[in-house]
Amino acid sequence: MYFPKSQITSNLYTNGGELVYANDNTNYKGDYFKTSTNEYYSGISPQNKPNVLLKIKSKELSSINESEVLSHTLLVPSLFTQLKNIDVNFSRTLPPPSPNPPTSLDYTNGKFPRYFCKKTNQIIYLEINKDTYDKLVKQDPSILYQLFQPFTLTWTLIGNKEQVAKNNQNVVEKISSSLRIQNLAEFLKMDFTKYYKYSEASNLYTKGNELKTVQDNKMYIGFYHIHPDKGYMVGATHILEPHAYLSPINGFSYSDPSFKDTSKSSPTSNTPSTGGGMPAGGGMSGGGGY
Repeated sequence: MYFPKSQITSNLYTNGGELVYANDNTNYKGDYFKTSTNEYYSGISPQNKPNVLLKIKSKELSSINESEVLSHTLLVPSLFTQLKNIDVNFSRTLPPPSPNPPTSLDYTNGKFPRYFCKKTNQIIYLEINKDTYDKLVKQDPSILYQLFQPFTLTWTLIGNKEQVAKNNQNVVEKISSSLRIQNLAEFLKMDFTKYYKYSEASNLYTKGNELKTVQDNKMYIGFYHIHPDKGYMVGATHILEPHAYLSPINGFSYSDPSFKDTSKSSPTSNTPSTGGGMPAGGGMSGGGGY
């Protein structure tokens, strides 16, 4: 939805009683703007999302002339306050979408809370921050808590990638079922590994049956490291030269309890060549990453 600046009047405000939501006729209170075609939308301007279609509740607006309140000419704050007894310092009333990425401490903990709200009468979701979530839960009068249902998801960040995806999917399905809400997974774009990072580690060693090279799908024996974004890679440490990616075999994960760190007892030079082993700190030039 796009409106040229010349065709809108922004920064309007209603304290309620004049406008209603077009889809269900419930009362609207807060900022709005008007188009040159006499359409009304929530928000200070088209840039202040969401912009929900509104309509005039009645021709006579609480004994105040409609042209005074909903005209193209903005009323000065003092007059507006006098007419409708409005607190001119009243803040925006729609919860702003403001997702917060996990912190380093969250990655240390392995999980973190993600905060959301859903429009009560529509399948519209917003990812919000904790401050907005708290306002909705506490029914803070500075926010339209009546129109939004707040909830949280405990999001897993680290571990076996397949298990992380499964855990997060289960969390989404559980909250969808308990709150009887629809299409939450679609809103999240089915991205159940969002924010995922591998557990970074160096100077690791595998004797086999745990990793395979992505390029030729052969079992790998030798030193490897774990990059937080790229995952398992050939070589004891990460280097700038291209080196090959590795893929876990049968769900292997360095963080699994079954994993045995053999790097201390393993040879530091002349590692076995079977399966493409590389010297400590080395890399492979073909099919690799940085």
